[in-house]
Amino acid sequence: MQKASALITGAGGQDGFYLSDYLNSRGYVVYGLDRPDSLHRLENIEEQNRTSISLFEPAALEQLIKRINPGEIYHLAAHSFVNTTPSEERSILRNNLEATHNLLSVCREAAPNSRFCLACSAEIFGNADHSPQSEDSPIRPSNIYGASKAASHHLVGVYRQQGYFAVSAILFNHESARRGPQFVTQKIIQTAVAIKRGQASELKLGSMDAVRDWGYAPDYVKAMSLMLHTDRPADYVIATGQGRTVQEFAELVFKRLDLPLERYLVIEPSYMRRPEANPRIGDASRIRRELGWEPEHSFEYMVDEMLQKALKEG
Repeated sequence: MQKASALITGAGGQDGFYLSDYLNSRGYVVYGLDRPDSLHRLENIEEQNRTSISLFEPAALEQLIKRINPGEIYHLAAHSFVNTTPSEERSILRNNLEATHNLLSVCREAAPNSRFCLACSAEIFGNADHSPQSEDSPIRPSNIYGASKAASHHLVGVYRQQGYFAVSAILFNHESARRGPQFVTQKIIQTAVAIKRGQASELKLGSMDAVRDWGYAPDYVKAMSLMLHTDRPADYVIATGQGRTVQEFAELVFKRLDLPLERYLVIEPSYMRRPEANPRIGDASRIRRELGWEPEHSFEYMVDEMLQKALKEG
């Protein structure tokens, strides 16, 4: 019996690592695609199954898809940082929209029986007029990153209407020990550990009352897999449904290290963001009801794992 196979783009990132690990545990043959300088991070994908083919080279991409004939495609590769400068806008649109279109087009033609999952983002909802946000909430992004993800989300819908099994996973914030250092959660963790070691004296943050629905990345990649194992393709919000402030996140981290947050916290006005009308919290009741998915790990578990890894490093 032939093994199930999957292609993961952006396989060297946080979600790519956990998704490849999960699919490996289920007996898949996993192929990973990432930039040449990131291939070394595909540590749980066999070396012969790693590739750095560009998503902007359709001919080479088509050859790859025909050769490996993946049953499942998880498109995680993207510009993933929300705070961007005007000079980055063209690059964001190219990396998040054009690349998605190229991959969708090639996969539909070269592997028409495959199933495609886009890692989308809650940023498509922008400054929502209600909370929590669900699959039925208005899509009206408030930044270029969100706009690029919204366009990709709609593109997936177009391909689905045309008969291809394509779905969009609307992912709310999800963290882990493998989260990149540019995100506020890791900034808090890394700075707190540095303070504990006497290597830093302050933590600079902006909007402490900003609310996020933080989940645990390994739980979220399982949801994406579930979305490709159903008879009816559909988009789903993936979230915990619980909002927490940046203040709460920082307080928990500093408490775990027996440090008084108020002694080290410095509010930096230049970091402040425009207040959101409603908290960025996801309503994942549809995927819970239809596919049986729900988060397995708590907020505290996630923070503790991130903190333990940081303490072991350096």
